[in-house]
Amino acid sequence: MIRNSSIRRTLPALGALLAALALSACGSQPAHPGAAAVVGQDRITVAAVQARVAEFRAQAASLPTGQYQEQAGLVGATVSGMVFGAVVDHALASHELAVSDSEVAQLRAQQVQAWGGEPALEQMLLLKHAVPAPEIDAFYRQQLGLQKLAALNGQQIGTTEGNKTVHQLLAQASDELKVTVNPRYGSWDPQQAVLDSPTEAWLPQSGAAA
Repeated sequence: MIRNSSIRRTLPALGALLAALALSACGSQPAHPGAAAVVGQDRITVAAVQARVAEFRAQAASLPTGQYQEQAGLVGATVSGMVFGAVVDHALASHELAVSDSEVAQLRAQQVQAWGGEPALEQMLLLKHAVPAPEIDAFYRQQLGLQKLAALNGQQIGTTEGNKTVHQLLAQASDELKVTVNPRYGSWDPQQAVLDSPTEAWLPQSGAAA
């Protein structure tokens, strides 16, 4: 069982891990026409990216005035997150690891209790991790997956060695998938498993969510 305190440490730990991965990237091959990114044999479509952004903006718009101000980079961060999720899935599958629905449900129930209810949990994940409500289960599935990848070497995510283990596994998975990203979003560095210099001026932007 994963304790609440452990997960609450893991959430910022993931942010630290992703920040550590965010190094300068080399160029990437052009993505297939009509796709925001291509990950292995799978396409992440522009429509899917826009739908995810719309989910986020719709939920953010319901927050009290002044609680959220949209920053530049939301669309690029969304593409990066969707590609990152596919890379994590590939790394797990490569090592015959999986996260069950019951594990996700248990973790979510623990977090609902820890944060004092579903609405509070949804707001926290939206503001701190840019996770809209429909993507919460996927977010926790990824959290548990990262923990399982770290555990392959007997490590824990959030520690120096645990983060190093996960970094190496994700870089390997990213390289195997030969990720390509539409240059309008930026370029994907397989060695760092990160999207570099995303741009998004070609997509419609909303004003501040209030």
